[in-house]
Amino acid sequence: MKKSRIQKTIIMGIAILALFIQSTLPVHAMTVYESDGTYHAEGYIIIGESHSAMAAHAFGLKPEVLGNDITFDYLLDSSIEVTESGSANTFTMKGNLFFVFEGDSGVDGNCQTQKDYIYSDGAGKRGRGVEKIHEIIDTNQNVAHWNIISMHGAAEARLGSEEVAKYYVNSYRNWMKYEFPQADFYFLSVATMTKYYRATPDKAIFNDTLAAAFPDKFLDYTDFYASRSKERMIDTIHWDSDTYIDLILDVMGKVAQNRPKTVEVEYTVTDVDEILYTNDTTVFYVQPAVESAVVSAFCETGVPVQVTGVTSNGFYRVCISADGEESFVAGDGLSQQSPPFLSQNG
Repeated sequence: MKKSRIQKTIIMGIAILALFIQSTLPVHAMTVYESDGTYHAEGYIIIGESHSAMAAHAFGLKPEVLGNDITFDYLLDSSIEVTESGSANTFTMKGNLFFVFEGDSGVDGNCQTQKDYIYSDGAGKRGRGVEKIHEIIDTNQNVAHWNIISMHGAAEARLGSEEVAKYYVNSYRNWMKYEFPQADFYFLSVATMTKYYRATPDKAIFNDTLAAAFPDKFLDYTDFYASRSKERMIDTIHWDSDTYIDLILDVMGKVAQNRPKTVEVEYTVTDVDEILYTNDTTVFYVQPAVESAVVSAFCETGVPVQVTGVTSNGFYRVCISADGEESFVAGDGLSQQSPPFLSQNG
């Protein structure tokens, strides 16, 4: 065989091998989280497995049910990824409501149902789901405060294992202390009364362990699911779209009820017009009181802030939103002088 012919044969063999490898590579989803650039006082991140994906689909079809305070811009297409069968598997979301999951392919299902999806060791090691939550928050600096709602655990709860339940508890505690210390958290019960859990040795252990660990953060939806069992289920574990809409709307209603109420504070304001700078203690409040609801807890130091007044009880009145809405910072939460790096660089 001539040398050129041998080379062509090798090249053809490599090409065929490349096509074979490409055809057998795992197919997975792509979740794209964007910002709408609009100020939102509250944001909502819901993490789960296929339940979260189905809830996203449901609201994507009926975004009008969310009301005026919630924005959910959702697009499902094939622009980046597809499933094994070629169906759309690219999810783009923006607004102040986001859903965290992997997607609709078999590879996605295997990834998002594992307990390490929500894992955090409190020292930087984290699961894909936790990374996605960070991505959403980092991308949406226009959202002042986040509410993180986990409905994860549907697959792992089937094991009926206390060890698994404690794994979730430990990770969630690290969410609170290390990953997202400024957010509020809620953990939903798993509907273990359905046929999917028929062989589960201890159907209550998962929910009971979370409820005991987070009595103020655990939301028990056992009665909710039981009242819809069978009639509104599409298989042994999943529900119809209206059930997911009812569930998430009810959860967000409970979140709103738990939100700190406006604190009544008596004070006067002396108008000023100056620029001060954030420091490592900066927190923006709705009212000039540390008991007031938090608008935002700043992480960066040295950011210039427009100060419009000083209150009689020792707070700065500031303006940080594009719509001119005012908030307040405690007296030690802003610094008079610009940091060295700003002074040197002008």
